[in-house]
Amino acid sequence: MQPSDASVRRAGLAAVLGFLLVVPWFLGSYYHFLLSLALINVILATGLNLLTGNAGQISLCHSSFMAIGAYATTFLFATAGITFWLALPLGGAVAGVFGVLLGLPALRLRGFYLAVVTLGFLEIMQIIIESVPSVTGGVRGLAVPRPSLFGFRLGSDLALYYVILAVTLAALYGAWRLLNSPTGRAFNVIRVSEAAAQTLAMPVTRVKLIAFVVAAPYAGMAGGLFATLVGFIDPLEFGVATSIRHVIFIVVGGLGSIAGSVVGAAALTALPELLRGFKEYNELAYGGLLLLVLMVMPHGLVGLWPALRRLGPRVHTRASGGNAR
Repeated sequence: MQPSDASVRRAGLAAVLGFLLVVPWFLGSYYHFLLSLALINVILATGLNLLTGNAGQISLCHSSFMAIGAYATTFLFATAGITFWLALPLGGAVAGVFGVLLGLPALRLRGFYLAVVTLGFLEIMQIIIESVPSVTGGVRGLAVPRPSLFGFRLGSDLALYYVILAVTLAALYGAWRLLNSPTGRAFNVIRVSEAAAQTLAMPVTRVKLIAFVVAAPYAGMAGGLFATLVGFIDPLEFGVATSIRHVIFIVVGGLGSIAGSVVGAAALTALPELLRGFKEYNELAYGGLLLLVLMVMPHGLVGLWPALRRLGPRVHTRASGGNAR
């Protein structure tokens, strides 16, 4: 008797959570940093996947929302004196406001034209960041202090890792709840056919705007955590290459899938580590992996699991038949 998909899924989630909770205690500081970076990328990819993979709205400016969250969180915490635990969600909220500002003019656009508008938004944000050095540090960058929790400074990467893990789990749960709500189902209908959504009397304009408003705070929160983890931010961290990398996360992992966001972000965060001796070929590896997935695995890496599940019984049947003979 084979276990059900639900039981396999629960067992897998429990194993992954156990790994994330226990194994970091036996790793060094560098791997704490790498795991934290992977979790931050999971948050980013989850938000972008809600916007692009589920709602079907192309965005090439996700790194801009990340930058807004990073600078807003740092300013509120380091300059305005607001506690980090309030500054972080406020930084996400500021990114959400900019999501509205971008979403409103982009509502009537789609495809190539929407991609161009989001790319223009990214360039405008780069100029703004460099033009207000009193707030952002300009091209020289900005140092970011570590926060404290219950009077203890989170100076070690391990301590900060568990904070990032908690935020990541909350973000994934929020995305799951959203996709299982009427709004999440509306996202998927609009992605498949806006005409069908209008026929079903769905408020297409409002749902699109919600997608931008949801995706931006995810990136903003991730930006605030990234700034805290790295300890220094500058405009180069949030350029076009970063936004393209975010898109690769969700395409490689699997569009429209929370699991795809996790798998894609984790795999592509680990890829530079695996290619440490060939650092100059990192971008080539990203591009090659993207082309491979598009040609061979149109549903991303998570699409392999259903295929393997279907293949298992066939292999078992053939083996049984062979033994019978």
